Amino acid sequence: MRNSLTILPHQLAGQKLTNHAKQALIESGNLARKFGHAEIDNIHLLYAIYLNQGSLGSNILKDFGVKETDLKKLLEQKRDTNAKNVKKNQLLPSNRLKKTFTSAYAIAKKLNYPFVGTEHMIHAIINSDDAAITNFLSNINLKSTPKSLVALFDPAQLSNIPKIFDIPDISLGKPSGKKSSTTPFISKFCIDINKEVHKKNELIIGREIEIQRMINILGRKNKNNPILVGEAGVGKTALVSGLAHRINSGAVPPALYRKKIMGLDVAQLIAGTSFRGEFETRLKEIIKEASAHRNIIIFIDEIHTIVGAGNLSGGLDLANILKPALARGELQIIGATTFEEYKKYIEKDAALERRFQLIQVEEPSKNEAEKILLGIRKDYEKFHNVSISDEAIKLAVELSVRYIQNRFLPDKAIDVIDEAASNIRSKHRVSDFLYQIGKLEDKKLAFLEEKEKLVGQEDYEKAIKLRSQEKEIEQQIKLLQKKQSAVESDYPVNITAADVIETIAKISKIPVEKLSADSGSKIKNIKKVLNSQIVGQKEAIEKLASALLRSQSGVSNPDRPLGSFLFLGPTGVGKTMTAKVLAQEFFDNPKALIRIDMSELMERHNVASLIGSPAGYIGYGEGGKLTEKVRRNPYSVILFDEIEKAHPDVFNILLQILEDGNLTDAEGLRVDFKNTIVILTSNIGTADFTNASKLGFESTDKNSAVSKKFNEIKDHTIKELEKRMRPELLNRLDHILVFNSLGEAEIKKITKKELKKLADRLAKQKISLAFNAAAINFIAKKSLAWNQGARLIRKNIQELLENPISEIIIYNRVKNGKISANVKNNSIKLI
Repeated sequence: MRNSLTILPHQLAGQKLTNHAKQALIESGNLARKFGHAEIDNIHLLYAIYLNQGSLGSNILKDFGVKETDLKKLLEQKRDTNAKNVKKNQLLPSNRLKKTFTSAYAIAKKLNYPFVGTEHMIHAIINSDDAAITNFLSNINLKSTPKSLVALFDPAQLSNIPKIFDIPDISLGKPSGKKSSTTPFISKFCIDINKEVHKKNELIIGREIEIQRMINILGRKNKNNPILVGEAGVGKTALVSGLAHRINSGAVPPALYRKKIMGLDVAQLIAGTSFRGEFETRLKEIIKEASAHRNIIIFIDEIHTIVGAGNLSGGLDLANILKPALARGELQIIGATTFEEYKKYIEKDAALERRFQLIQVEEPSKNEAEKILLGIRKDYEKFHNVSISDEAIKLAVELSVRYIQNRFLPDKAIDVIDEAASNIRSKHRVSDFLYQIGKLEDKKLAFLEEKEKLVGQEDYEKAIKLRSQEKEIEQQIKLLQKKQSAVESDYPVNITAADVIETIAKISKIPVEKLSADSGSKIKNIKKVLNSQIVGQKEAIEKLASALLRSQSGVSNPDRPLGSFLFLGPTGVGKTMTAKVLAQEFFDNPKALIRIDMSELMERHNVASLIGSPAGYIGYGEGGKLTEKVRRNPYSVILFDEIEKAHPDVFNILLQILEDGNLTDAEGLRVDFKNTIVILTSNIGTADFTNASKLGFESTDKNSAVSKKFNEIKDHTIKELEKRMRPELLNRLDHILVFNSLGEAEIKKITKKELKKLADRLAKQKISLAFNAAAINFIAKKSLAWNQGARLIRKNIQELLENPISEIIIYNRVKNGKISANVKNNSIKLI
C-alpha cells in the first residue's frame, strides 16, 4: 500500500521544513480532499500557503494582490475524473508537485538556507511548467505583472526578499552572501593552500633545492606532476606551502604565475557516495573544472590512498579515473607519500608511476632543523605567550634525535618545543576572566540554538530579541578577552633548556639527571659503571672509554661510527655483558642493544637478510634485519656475535659501515650508522685462552707465569686473526680488546655481586638475606672452572640458595622476615 499524505513532509525533505511549510503541505492535502480531487497539485499548495497566516509566502502573495476568491474559484473549476476511486488515506502528491518541492529544496540549499520555507515553495511553483498556474497568474488582477513576480523570485534576488518585505536581519536562515564559484566542486572538496599560507603568513625555512625541483617539474610540457616521497614528519606538506608562498609573492617563473594550489580532501570526496556512480561523478567534475581552469594545481597528501579509493560495487577507483586525465595533460597534480607507501601502492602501478616525477625529501640535518625551528619560533611564542631561548631550540633538536625514535626531524623537535611550552602554561591557574568567558560562550551557544528553533517556526520577532542579547554577550566576551590578554602579557614565561630536558624525560621515560649530564662526566660514569659490573677487565674498559671520549669530543672522524671494537678472550669473562652495560649507560636505553648472531649468516644467501631481500625474493619490502633496526633506533650498540662464523660477504657490509658510516638497504634507502657503537666478538684463540686458564686462578699480575703466558696467547691470537679476517676490516676498527681470564679473586667479587642482587630481590618482599664471607668463598670455589669463566656462579647460586629459599617462602617458614646463609659441613645451610 502506498503511503498516506501525513508523512509527505518527511517523504520529500526529511526534517528540513519550516513549521509554516509543513502546515502548508498538510493543508494542501485537506484542500484536495475538500474539493474532491484525486491528487494534490501545485494549486492546492499555493492556496494552502495563502491561507497560512504569518508565513513569508502568504505575505508575498497578498502583497502582490493575489486574492483568496481567485484561488478558490480556480480549485472549484478543477475537475478530476478519478476522484471517486480514491480512498481516504491514499491521497498522494502529483508528479508536478513532487518536481516543485524538489526545486524548492534545491533553491534553499543553493542559497545556504537551513530550512525550506514557504517563500522557496512559491518560487518553485511560479517557475514550474504548470499551465494552470501560468494562466492563473496571467488572468487575475495583480498589482504587478506576472513577470515582475517571477523576477522577484530569481535566485539572484531571492536572498533580498527579507529586506523587500521588511524581514529583519537575524543572522540565521539567510544565505552566506558568497559569490557563486566557477569551480563549485573544487571549492567544496579542496582547500585553497595559497589562501591558507597567506592567512597564516608563516615563513618556510630552507628546502630551496626541493622547491626549485618542484618548480622545474611543474614547468615541463609532459609528465609535469611531482610526487614528494619522504618519511613522515620531514616536511613534505611544508614544501607545498613553500611553493604556494613563492607563487603568492610572485617569485616563480611565468609558467607558475597566478597558479592556485588546491589540496584535495580524499575522505570528504568519498564521504556519502553510497550509490554507484556518485564518486565517479564528483571526481569527473573536479577534473573537468581543473581542465577548464589551467591555473589550478591539485595537491593530494597521502597520495597512496587514491589507489582503491572509491571502488564501490566494482566501480573504478580514484587512481584509474585520474590516469587518462594525467596522460592527456588535462590537470596537474602534486602528490606526497612515504617511501614505504610509495613502493607498496604507487610503484607497483607502472601506468600511474610514470605520470609522476619523484622528488626524495630527506630528513634535514641538525643544523637545518635548528634553522627551521628558529624560523617558526615566533609563531609558537605568540600562541603559547612564551619566550623560547636559542639554547632550548638547540637542545630540542639534539635530544629529540637521540631519544625520540621512529620519528623524524624537524617534526619531533617542533613537538618537543610545543609540548614544553604547553607544559609550562598548564602549570598556570585558569584566570577568572577565562572562566567568565567560558560561561558567556555557553550562554551564546544556547541563544543560537533557541534562535534557530524560532526561525524554523518563522517567529522572527522573538528571534530579533535573542539576536540583540547575543550581540551584548559578544561585546562582553571581547572586553574580557582584552583583559585576559593584558594579564597574560604581564606574566611572560621563558622556555629554557631545563624545560626541554623535562619534556624529553617525560616522552622517553629517561631520568632527567641522565639527560642533563655532559659528555665528559658521562664517559667517566660509564668507566665507573663498567668497572663495577665487569670485573677484572680494567685495561679493555680503559681503551673502550678513551675511544668513546674521542668521538664525543669531536676529535675522531664524524663520518664513522662512534666506536668500533673487536672483543677477544675466553668464554664467560664479560664480553657480551660489556655490550649490554654500554647500551644502558651510554645510550640510556637497555633496548639500544642490537644483537646479530653471525652463525645465522653462514650461507651466502642469508647475508641479504641484513639489508633486506632483493626484488623477487621472499621478504622483499619488509626491510633488513640490521638496517630496519638501526633506522628505527639510530643510537644503539650493534653486537656482531662470533664474527668468524659469518660468510665472507658479511665483511663487505661491515667495511661500508666502518668506513662510510652508512649502509644502503635493498630498497635503496640510506641508513645512518654514525651514532652507533659497533662491537664484533670472536672465538678465535678461545682454546688457547682456556688452556692457559688451567695454570690456575691464583694471580693476574703481569710478572706471574700466568700473565706472561696470557700475553703470549694475545699476540698469537691477533696474528691468527689477521690470517683469517681481511686486514682492511681489522685496520678500520678502533681497538682489538682482549678480555683477561678470571682468577679466584675476580670470581669472589662476581659471587658477592650476584648474592647482593638476590638480597635486593628478596628485600622487595620484605625478607632480609644475610650471608658471610664463608658463604661467598664456598660458592666462589664451587664455581671455579678453567673453561667456564663466571658462568657457573649463577647456576650455583640458583641451586644452593634460590631453590631452598623458594621452598621456605612458599611454606611460610621465614622467621621474623630474616634468612641467613652459612657454611656448615661443607654445604650451605639456611637459617
